[in-house]
Amino acid sequence: MQLRNVIEVDPDKCVNCHRCIAVCPAKMCNNGSGSIVELNGNLCLGCGACIEACTHGARKGIDDSAAFFADLSCGEKIVAILAPAAATIEGSSLYQLNGFLESLGVKAFFDVSFGAELTVKSYLEYKAKKNPLCLIAQPCPTLVSFIEMYRPQLIKYLAPCDSPMAHTMKMIRKYYPQFAQYRIAVISPCYSKRREFDAIGLGDYNVTLKSIEEYCEDKSISIASFPERDFDGGVAERAVLFSTPGGLMRTAEREVPGISVKTKRIEGQPAVYSYLAHLDNAIQRKDAPVYELIDCLNCELGCNAGPGTRNHDKHPDRLEGFVERRKVQAVERYRNKTVMKSPKSGARKLAKEVSRFWEPGLYDRTYTDRSSLFSELVKSPDKKMIDETFLTMHKTKPEHVLNCGSCGYKSCEQMAVAIFNGLNKVENCRHFVQIEVERLNQQHREEVRTKVLEVSRSSCEHIEKSIAAINHLADISNEMAAFVSESSASIEQMVENIGVINRNLHNNREGIIGLEGAASEGQSTIVNIAGLIQEVGVRSDGLIEASSVIHKIAGQTNLLAMNAAIEAAHAGNYGKGFAVVADEIRNLAETAGAQASGISKNLKLIKSLIDKTEASSEQARGRFDLVVEKVKKVSDEELKIQGAISEQSSGGAEILKALAELNQISHTVRDRAEELLKTTAIIHKELAALEQQEI
Repeated sequence: MQLRNVIEVDPDKCVNCHRCIAVCPAKMCNNGSGSIVELNGNLCLGCGACIEACTHGARKGIDDSAAFFADLSCGEKIVAILAPAAATIEGSSLYQLNGFLESLGVKAFFDVSFGAELTVKSYLEYKAKKNPLCLIAQPCPTLVSFIEMYRPQLIKYLAPCDSPMAHTMKMIRKYYPQFAQYRIAVISPCYSKRREFDAIGLGDYNVTLKSIEEYCEDKSISIASFPERDFDGGVAERAVLFSTPGGLMRTAEREVPGISVKTKRIEGQPAVYSYLAHLDNAIQRKDAPVYELIDCLNCELGCNAGPGTRNHDKHPDRLEGFVERRKVQAVERYRNKTVMKSPKSGARKLAKEVSRFWEPGLYDRTYTDRSSLFSELVKSPDKKMIDETFLTMHKTKPEHVLNCGSCGYKSCEQMAVAIFNGLNKVENCRHFVQIEVERLNQQHREEVRTKVLEVSRSSCEHIEKSIAAINHLADISNEMAAFVSESSASIEQMVENIGVINRNLHNNREGIIGLEGAASEGQSTIVNIAGLIQEVGVRSDGLIEASSVIHKIAGQTNLLAMNAAIEAAHAGNYGKGFAVVADEIRNLAETAGAQASGISKNLKLIKSLIDKTEASSEQARGRFDLVVEKVKKVSDEELKIQGAISEQSSGGAEILKALAELNQISHTVRDRAEELLKTTAIIHKELAALEQQEI
């Protein structure tokens, strides 16, 4: 029968690092021959070690949580059985977890711890009847798969009884007919439990505690917010410890005092697998068994930190503390149910409760030898085949068999078996890679040496040609340096002369600015004088007219005086006084006329001079305008000259700077040329020596 896959590989995340192979107790279930490590479910134990070991998240456990939640939402009739490890969920009680599941639609709840009480009963009944040499406890489905597949000779030592979960499911089907049509969901800490369901034909959903916590986180649900809901069916006592390492032993101690000293308690990889792998040989040698009961678990911290939990990083005392407190409560519960409230009466009450749900043959289990499937899938090569495989791995000497474990296998021979079966490749062997790297490095060195020699032969010719060119370059650099020095001196003198010219222009500029101001001021004065002259001319015209009037009045006055004298002569003596007055008036009129004529003559002369002055002032103003215009033009041209001189000065400075840089470059080129000459001489010598060496 094919085994159900309980672990899947994400090819997008796998990097073929072999960490999964290193922790896998089965090894050959992994195929690392390709770009990823594939997983063969028929050979996988479902231990989940690779899930925790894979730092890339490429391995993931498979459970039935998605179908479980989906079916509940559709109204499917489901009862739930809870593993003892469910008590380790942080922040809530086991009974609040029942309350949460009830809110989803789960109809009834059964405690697998009570199934563990039935399991202890089955163990002790079988031991009492058959008295086996030793009894290997089988609560752990992973260890059952290991024995069936890889150590079938130990099947006869496996307890022929169901696991606590199987006891619980069979109890429900036998003693609770009202749930006959209900599907059973197992709330477990383990992915491999699903294979146990397939083996016994019971169980519909394997829902891991991890999936429940992830579901609640995704839905923002707090389990602690739900009311507590008690279990249906039988109530456990000490068997609540079954999820803790040694829990079976401690529970059996209650029924068979002293059995703990006859019990081998062992858990965790690789110890438990090493112990079981060598147990049969030890029994054949009569070195074992020392113990009557072997209480063994795959997980180091027991089911409390199974692969289907989120407890891997928690301290074992914290996890076991949850279970221990529940054990105390369970013991007290049975004591309180008795009248005497004594341990003895509590034990009787428990025994009576267990007997109600136990009957001979109901919980018997048989096992299947699956080793033939392994033999079909994995061939065992003989020594010759191993040696031939070693040759492909470059293991030609005993010291090459390193058993370093870097490939993930326990030994080089185990790796060779995997390669022989096509489950791995030589490239994953550290020794092979080392030899190949050395071979490739040697090959590369030889190829490089050959190329170097080829290049050296041609390079020597180029170097010899380059030496002459370098010498020529050095000469040119020297000549350039001398030229640059001479040019720099000339440019410096030019820049100095430009500075002198610039200063003279600056002085001239100041004089021109003064002349421009004086010309403007003279122009303004001429304009003012011209205005005054015009005004004087206008007024002199008025005076001339006035003198003419005075001269006319003097003539009229003289005429009147003459008439007055004639009239005075006609008057005789009466007119003598008037004649004297008339004579004086005539004299005055003649004098005024004479003065008026002189004034008029002078005014006309002045007017003529004024006209000449006005004409001269106009001419002077025009010349002043021309002077101002010429001065401005000279000023503008001087500014242009000064700007050009400044640009020339700046250009000269830039030329000096460039010449300085060029001089530096020339010196650098000369120095580098000298260094290159020395270097090329050394290279030429080394290449010549290299060519003489043996290839």
